Amino acid sequence: MVSLETLTTFQDKTIEYELFQLFTPWESRYIRPFEWIFGLDYCGFPFESELNIISVSKDIRQFLQKGTLVFIPNADVLEKACGVFDYNNTPSREPDERKRFEEFGTGPWEYTIIPGLWNRKTKKSESLPPLYDRSPNGVVVPFSFDDCDYDTLPRFTSAVHPLIVVLSLRMNPPDSHPTKSIQEKLILPLKRITWNWPDWEHNRFVPLPNTQFKREYNPGGQKLVCRCMFCSLGKPITENHSNSSGASSPELEDTCTDAADEMEELEEESRTEEYKELSRIANKRIAIWRGPLEGVAYVHDDVEHDGILAQYAQECTDAADKVMLRQEEERAKREILAAEL
Repeated sequence: MVSLETLTTFQDKTIEYELFQLFTPWESRYIRPFEWIFGLDYCGFPFESELNIISVSKDIRQFLQKGTLVFIPNADVLEKACGVFDYNNTPSREPDERKRFEEFGTGPWEYTIIPGLWNRKTKKSESLPPLYDRSPNGVVVPFSFDDCDYDTLPRFTSAVHPLIVVLSLRMNPPDSHPTKSIQEKLILPLKRITWNWPDWEHNRFVPLPNTQFKREYNPGGQKLVCRCMFCSLGKPITENHSNSSGASSPELEDTCTDAADEMEELEEESRTEEYKELSRIANKRIAIWRGPLEGVAYVHDDVEHDGILAQYAQECTDAADKVMLRQEEERAKREILAAEL
């Protein structure tokens, strides 16, 4: 039976095993929405549990990290995950009303191994080196995913939790598959979740300013905080409201709205200046990229280009510009998080 422990890139080398941790506490930006959506308590992610750690062949760990090789829960689990996702992601949902992580039972669960990247023209997986399956008795057999359909794809069981695997696939989403049965039973149900994954700034475990949950949510007595812009503006207003009985709710809402509008204008100006600088850097990087595209040594803007290539390069420049902006924003957020820790 093919598994992540028996796949190797060598024919004549003994397999070494490693423990592969899917997520670490450094990735909390993605963990908090996960905890809400899939029914965990705040800071309840099982980082050090077998639900988040899996034993794999040392040879293929790098491919799992890059997303060129992935493992996906079976179709029934994905369908249930979609239902939990849709239910818990409702804006009006409160902490105690969510469907719970524990509803998926205890493992082991079944997973399907599949390449994460496919060449659409050849309908082959060209992102992986030749792989071999080494059976427990030492027999080594060449293995290829190219001729597999849904029923013949390799499957294995593991104690790692399927919802955590879904989150990992949110970070490294697999390509659409050229085989219809695989696409319908694995890829499309997965994309129902990954395409709709929320990008909240607000911590859903904390009620919005001037609101409260029906029942107090305070897991383990820990203090819950939210540093989103709306909560930062709302806290002083809430405190003033508690000390002043003369302020009405509509007045508070108007004050909060005015302050939020002013803050949005300032932040928009800051983002515009930052975007200009990032655009300048992105254009320099794209200039380097254009050289191989056009087959010339591209130096600044001194070379005349074919009209179609120029248009294509400009479109790619625009796309890369936006992508780079997002990358720089993520890098800045990670630096802030690392400084706080």
